[in-house]
Amino acid sequence: MAEETCPPATQDIAINLENRKKAIDTAMYGPLNPAEPNEEYWTALGAEWNVDAETAKQQRCGNCAVFIQTPEMKACIEGGLTDNADEFESIDAAGELGYCEIFDFKCASARTCRAWVAGGPVTAAGKKTVAQTPAPKKDQIKGSDKNSKGSASGSKKINFDAKTETTLKNKVAEHNETAPKGRKASLSMLKAVYRRGAGAFSVSHRPGMTRNQWAMGRVNAFLRLLKSGKPSSAAYKQDNDLLPASHPRSTKKSASAMTASGLIPEEQALAEALVWVTTKYGKFDQDGDGVWAGYTPAYDNEVKDIGVKCSNCVFFQGTECQIISLEIEAEGKCRFAVIPEGVVDGSAIPVRDEEDMELLLATAYAEAQLLTELKEESEYDSPEEVIFSMTEFSGLGYDAEQAFRASWLRAIRNNDNPFKRVSLLASMTYDSLDADLLPTREVAQ
Repeated sequence: MAEETCPPATQDIAINLENRKKAIDTAMYGPLNPAEPNEEYWTALGAEWNVDAETAKQQRCGNCAVFIQTPEMKACIEGGLTDNADEFESIDAAGELGYCEIFDFKCASARTCRAWVAGGPVTAAGKKTVAQTPAPKKDQIKGSDKNSKGSASGSKKINFDAKTETTLKNKVAEHNETAPKGRKASLSMLKAVYRRGAGAFSVSHRPGMTRNQWAMGRVNAFLRLLKSGKPSSAAYKQDNDLLPASHPRSTKKSASAMTASGLIPEEQALAEALVWVTTKYGKFDQDGDGVWAGYTPAYDNEVKDIGVKCSNCVFFQGTECQIISLEIEAEGKCRFAVIPEGVVDGSAIPVRDEEDMELLLATAYAEAQLLTELKEESEYDSPEEVIFSMTEFSGLGYDAEQAFRASWLRAIRNNDNPFKRVSLLASMTYDSLDADLLPTREVAQ
């Protein structure tokens, strides 16, 4: 095999060791000496997969679906061996070598990592791996005449495929039929939980489960917690912030003023927008380093007697405010006050009960959690995080994840910048040079 067709890590020991370290730091690649019992390591890795240590020991690089040992790849590895790579020798001593397609390094069959995928190794002679499948010649271009540099940046709400959305809607309806007071769910809440579960799948999934199964399992655990008040596992605390404020496990501070009355649609939209802004950028302040809160203390508030005051605002939480980073007074005010109609001018409006308002506020928070933003390349910790974020940003649903993974590997194969390539796929989708990797679009009848 010509050297130029080999993955760079198989030929350059510095690249190989750098990528190997990333696998150790981000995916628990190990153990250091597979010949030892290493019970602590296997127990910890088993906990990542929710299996016992003995089961974890059966899941090695040697039977991983991204462990490449084709004759061509073996030739690459052998051709890249050097006489002075002491650390590489330790890798070789751990077992027969192959190439890891996820982390791009020469790994040992006797070791493993938490990104293990069932179904390997790849040994078929002449079989092309994903990374060795280049784009057609006509598509091997760089840049875009449609999208300028950085066009993939910004924020976008995550879309879910129709099947997943229908399933979540049905779970909401079924749960709410028998949910006790203050324990109802909303679609946005379950979407936020599902999204978190889908993200966690990359580093903590059970072998044999799909991303959808793992995420839906987390949704089921959340619904059990929401209704019963207790989680199925004491370790499950990651979604307590999505619970209504009155729930015993909620990390939100309950406040009667926030649930006393309803908002008209325009005010509700304003409240949700303010929550989203502060979730993304931090609370408003008064010292000029952020967005000025315009807070007026009680003694200077000339309109408190007609109801324009913090205690009537939906963001009021005693001495704290949900959206500004100041200690406030009940009779103070700020420029961002959202006060339900009827409180100040006395006009009558339908009043939502406390339970409905709690659900509304929890839903608004969950909506903020469903917004995703593309960051600079240096802000991502691993290729896996980039691929997942790009999938979410594209709005194509999690079924498109494999397309982004293939795009990343294709870029490596073609010596392109993989981050830029998947960014273009996320922003241009079916107009990108990797559109052939995406699921077939459904044609409207």
